[in-house]
Amino acid sequence: MYQFNYTIQKDDINYGGHVGNERALLFFQMARMSFFESLGLSELDLGEGAGVIQKNGFVEYNKQLFLNDSITINITNIEFSKTSFNMFYEIFNQDGDKVINGSTLLVSFDYSKHKIKKVPETFKESATKLINGDNI
Repeated sequence: MYQFNYTIQKDDINYGGHVGNERALLFFQMARMSFFESLGLSELDLGEGAGVIQKNGFVEYNKQLFLNDSITINITNIEFSKTSFNMFYEIFNQDGDKVINGSTLLVSFDYSKHKIKKVPETFKESATKLINGDNI
């Protein structure tokens, strides 16, 4: 499992006084970017000329979040296919309550050719080891 910590900021709050629903995908992206960086990679460079492009996202809200709440965003699993991978997330508040869960389907993409490509094997191996708690 991979964890990323964040404190809810003013820009995350909507007209209802709580975190806006669109923010969950941004929280997922923050955790994902940090995860890639921990592997020496980025969303534009997973190795072998591949980056990622998000095809879809799923978000389920369980509880409201408010200004200055501390949250932990966990990447709990990654399911790989030939040209894409699904990342799964859980977000917990400071009380340990699961407030949001969801997933993003990311397609391996060559931005220089604007074409879908195979997910790099080196990324698959490193990501799997980190998610499983193995040393890289």
